[in-house]
Amino acid sequence: TLSCILRQRTSSAFSSMTLSTTSTTSGLWTPIAIEAAKKFGISQREKLNDLGALDQTFGPIQIVGEPIDAADGTRNDDANTICTKVIHFQRHGQGYHNLICDMWREVGKPIDFDSTDPELNPVIRPEMVDPPLTELGRQQCISVREGCSRLSPELVIVSPLLRCIQTAKLSFRDHANTDKTPWVSHEGCREELGLLIGNKRRPVREIIEDHPEIDFGAIEHDEDDLWDAYGDRRETLLEKSARAYDFLQFVMERPESEIAICSHSAYLFTLLNAVMDIEDEDLRSWFLTGEVRTLRVTYRRREESDAN
Repeated sequence: TLSCILRQRTSSAFSSMTLSTTSTTSGLWTPIAIEAAKKFGISQREKLNDLGALDQTFGPIQIVGEPIDAADGTRNDDANTICTKVIHFQRHGQGYHNLICDMWREVGKPIDFDSTDPELNPVIRPEMVDPPLTELGRQQCISVREGCSRLSPELVIVSPLLRCIQTAKLSFRDHANTDKTPWVSHEGCREELGLLIGNKRRPVREIIEDHPEIDFGAIEHDEDDLWDAYGDRRETLLEKSARAYDFLQFVMERPESEIAICSHSAYLFTLLNAVMDIEDEDLRSWFLTGEVRTLRVTYRRREESDAN
């Protein structure tokens, strides 16, 4: 149901809150989009399982995620615990690429995201570079602003893709004073690399012109060399998992204890299912556009037997 999919596990701002089909926000997610999220979650978990990614370790640090309202009772701090952070994960609001894909689904036209034929894969069209939010996407982001205003992020991290920057600026607008709360962009939390033009970013120099208040210093290349390196193939799930693990290492090393991260659906699903150890099925499910979930994230050194 809509209320189950939109359940947001957060601190005092969103604790136990649901968005039901009778709420004023019910029209912000179409049945097509909700059904697509369910199907993506099932198919992607099967792919991760077939690759062995669900049982694979990507480094010496175990990263455990728990619901914020249950973590105090289940967290086990010991000599192997490095640190614990509260992280607010958000998927961007509906972008124009999402809208076009939903329109294809509405008329029963299948999409092959591995195809290089634009008649089968609309996200490879050259017009798709770095698509912005639709008006519906903007409203999705605005709908969670009140809850986000009651959070206390000490840092906001955004994917360099426009839809994530726009999303964070709408949802976390009340934390936009960068003198108090730094905003940084990082390539480690961007969407899948390669093939899909909708996941290709603009040159950093152009993004900075539009968003000078965000720190893009962690991005090495002006042009999108990361995406270009994959050519006509998509970043594999294992490659994406390794990149997500490296990104969470970056987050671990940051001094802030409460962080907001605005990212993407396929990336977040891989991060929560393959990279992090999470038992709660709702937390691991596919994000809807604009959705926010808060996790208590604990970093622990793996036991030697586990690391091997």
